[in-house]
Amino acid sequence: MAVPRRSNIQSMRRLMETKKEKEEEEDENRVPSLVDICSSYVATAVFQNKIRWRKLTDLAFELRYFSDDLKIPKPIQSNLRNAMENVLAEAKRWDAKHLEMFIEPAKSKRRALPKSELLRTFYSELVWKRHSCEIDDVATCSHLIEKECKNWPLMQFQFACLYAKVDLIYDDWKFDNYRLSCFRKQVGDHPVYDFWLTMMATIDKDRSFFGSSRRLPNQKVAQCFLFAIRNGYLQLVQYIWDHLTDRDREAIGLIEWRNMCLRARDGQAISFLCENLCRMNALGTCRIAWGAFFDAFQHLIHNEKSDNLERNQYRRKFEFLLKHCCPTLRTRLVKHSHFRLICDAFRYNEQEIFSLLLHYMSPDDIASAREHIDRIFDRNKTKTGDRLRRTLVRRQQTIQ
Repeated sequence: MAVPRRSNIQSMRRLMETKKEKEEEEDENRVPSLVDICSSYVATAVFQNKIRWRKLTDLAFELRYFSDDLKIPKPIQSNLRNAMENVLAEAKRWDAKHLEMFIEPAKSKRRALPKSELLRTFYSELVWKRHSCEIDDVATCSHLIEKECKNWPLMQFQFACLYAKVDLIYDDWKFDNYRLSCFRKQVGDHPVYDFWLTMMATIDKDRSFFGSSRRLPNQKVAQCFLFAIRNGYLQLVQYIWDHLTDRDREAIGLIEWRNMCLRARDGQAISFLCENLCRMNALGTCRIAWGAFFDAFQHLIHNEKSDNLERNQYRRKFEFLLKHCCPTLRTRLVKHSHFRLICDAFRYNEQEIFSLLLHYMSPDDIASAREHIDRIFDRNKTKTGDRLRRTLVRRQQTIQ
């Protein structure tokens, strides 16, 4: 009996999935350069040795001229300065992300030191990823729960709720009913802790709390989900995402999608939300994200009066968005308005942005973009334009 052949659509779909899996494996197995390894190691070591109990702004002011005092060549100074900027930016991201875990009391009950200043005690205990200037949020959370907050049940409960550590939350020996009632009085007004405390009090736990028969999701679920998306708590987003319907996922996810792109802070959460939202509504996701991309791009091109520090912030934001958006959204953004991004980068002779866009473009997109760039080059032939055009041609010949 003859075996029926697959249709061309199924074969092409399987081929594209295989190609995507290979690209993801290559990205994960990519070995960083020796310069990146050394600069990231030195920058993180300097941060851990100098931070102690100090504020990030004080350390940033001190490290501004740190590399100038070292008797090292200028290229190494530049790489070390960039690594230190990345380390400080990552520490600020972690600090801003976890500031929202606290509930500030009323003005009449405030202390001399705000509760948010407690994060300063954890700066030296941050767990950094290997060979990079990035903080491992999950490993840091586990380390703080086991070591720094060993005798601090409330802080353990807060970290466990934010990172959806279900085994720890449902530990009756560590968090008994008496302790949970105390937590309700202390932090019950917070949407995340209210979500977990209410769900733990229900009889059927998940099934009755995430009821799919309702037209709209539970208000406590919606508030907690929006908080997790807004502040980039990926583990909590995934936990709630698995229990919602596609209708609720799209409705709630698109509400905060624009703010996430404008904030450009939590890469893993953006990647997760972008991939799933594009699967359900790629056109709407692209329209919402285009404003954030184009805003960062315009600041890079037209803000000639801005200093290097501000320009580097917009450059990192643009690179961050391109790196963490899914291939579907990236292709739509590159093609948006007849390849507006790469054409403007070519028109204004922005070599760094032009090369960055070429790196993330597919062969078909480069071939189409070349037609638009050739028209611009024919109207205004310059030496810089010729160099950028040859860069595009070499990139096209390399990846085909």
